[in-house]
Amino acid sequence: MNIFEEVCEMKKRGEAGVLITVVEKAGDGPSAVGKKLLLVRSGKTTGTVGGGELELMAVEKAKELMKEKKSQLQSYDFSNKQSAENSISLNMLCGGKVTLFFEYIAAAPTVYIFGMGHVGRHLASLLCELDYNLVLTDDRENLDIEQYKNYRSYRGDYAEIIDSMDFADESYIVVCAYSHEIEYQVLKALYNKGCTTKYIGLLASKNKAEQILSRLEEELGYQPDFSMLYAPIGLDIGGKAPEEAAMSIAAELQAIRYGRMGNKHMTLQWA
Repeated sequence: MNIFEEVCEMKKRGEAGVLITVVEKAGDGPSAVGKKLLLVRSGKTTGTVGGGELELMAVEKAKELMKEKKSQLQSYDFSNKQSAENSISLNMLCGGKVTLFFEYIAAAPTVYIFGMGHVGRHLASLLCELDYNLVLTDDRENLDIEQYKNYRSYRGDYAEIIDSMDFADESYIVVCAYSHEIEYQVLKALYNKGCTTKYIGLLASKNKAEQILSRLEEELGYQPDFSMLYAPIGLDIGGKAPEEAAMSIAAELQAIRYGRMGNKHMTLQWA
């Protein structure tokens, strides 16, 4: 697979990575300008920057930068002599020098929308134009959700689907099903799953949110962690139409994603 295609697939999976590119070479050495290697968070690598000790050290450097979420330019010296400043000496006799650019590629966050009614569809329409991966779920067969891009879709029993999913900590969940009971069952399945996502939003009035969470706490038999829960969902920007509710939710996701403080959320203080 072309390495750029692999980068695209990596982003679709919501996985971060580091792309290593040979940007400069002087003298002899085991690589060539333009060679690339992609390291994804799972540890899989694609491509090569020359193999041997250089590649081994480059992969270890990429792992460090992935943790730090940083990009960096780094030179490697094959002369087996004292390295110049900012250059790493390798125990090789080639006599050349290679400079690598380590480009950290952040994962596009995934938004899981449970319930593709009016609000869910309008929200998906907004988010598919932004840098998010979408996972759309509904238990109804008569809904057309094939119009959106960069998404996966599921139909069927919510609890079974949730049980089969792996939710990254940096992902977002929006619960906006067509009945209070279904929304409760979705929320219960998420907590039974042990989700520790960045955001769980429940489309609810204050009264409905209080009833659902009181019931959830009683049936689970312990105090759930509501620190990531937003209910009611969205920023307090006004408007009650589905399109306006979707805009409010999308704005809240953006504010949380980019750490914008001081916005007026509608959620109650659950934590």
